[in-house]
Amino acid sequence: MKLAGTDPLVTTFWRLALSTLLLLPLQMWRRGNTLAGNRPVPKCNSVTETGPPEPFCSRRGVVVSRSVTLLQRLRLSPVTMLAGALLAVHFALWVTSLSMTSVLSSLVFVTMSPLFVAVLDLVLFREHTSPLLWVAVGVVTAGGVFIGLWSGTGANLGNLLALGGALAASLYLIVGRRASREMDPLSYNVGAFGWAAVLTGIACVVAGRPLLPLSGTSFLWLAVTAILGQTVGHGLINASLKSFQSQFVALMLLWEPILGSLLAFLVLGDRPGPAELVGGAVILAGLALGIISSRRSGAAGPASAEGQPV
Repeated sequence: MKLAGTDPLVTTFWRLALSTLLLLPLQMWRRGNTLAGNRPVPKCNSVTETGPPEPFCSRRGVVVSRSVTLLQRLRLSPVTMLAGALLAVHFALWVTSLSMTSVLSSLVFVTMSPLFVAVLDLVLFREHTSPLLWVAVGVVTAGGVFIGLWSGTGANLGNLLALGGALAASLYLIVGRRASREMDPLSYNVGAFGWAAVLTGIACVVAGRPLLPLSGTSFLWLAVTAILGQTVGHGLINASLKSFQSQFVALMLLWEPILGSLLAFLVLGDRPGPAELVGGAVILAGLALGIISSRRSGAAGPASAEGQPV
């Protein structure tokens, strides 16, 4: 995302907007689905000259409210709008952090979401949490403190922004896990990504960040980010929420700081310092403990049909 060379908010908007534009035609083609899962739509009553005004009727004789139909096609429900707001906050904080700290530190802090998910599941849904997971929390916290003590003021602010992005991502995963019980992944992605794009677009206008013009190089890298990072990456994450618990899905994001840092070193020449390497290794070790604890407690298994907390 650094290669785009655009403002963080502008980068976030185009990543989300382009991804939505890629998915929207497919979703519109499947517009027969409804949010609750293909509920039957009532037929129109016969129209009389003296009777009350009828709702709009399609040629097939189906009651169709133009506004409701549009919302259904775009999958803008309270759940997807909440998810979109959380996703917008996540990206706004994380992308901003990339300009204030190293790629490694930013990715390590933003992937602390598994621990936030575990704590939130315990607090909000009283889900059983393995004692080993709390050990993982302590290890990850120690790694974060170590990086913070050895970083400059600007880097610390960037680390805090990435940490805030992790909290927003945790809430996004929890909301997405519950939305997966009612919606297919494509519908959820279109609604969440689209609403997040709307919110970040509004934020850009309010903050005076012009969305256009873009150079050809910037647009190219934004398109790559939208296709690979958002449409494919986040799309697969949301699809997996239908079968796996949110804690387990969050823990699988452990690979992001490793691969991201390697790419940043090869492409951008971004060399992390010794403190970031040591602290990052400690944090990754803590996340690995979290994976082990989740496997032992059965967090990798499918959610129960009764709708138990995840």
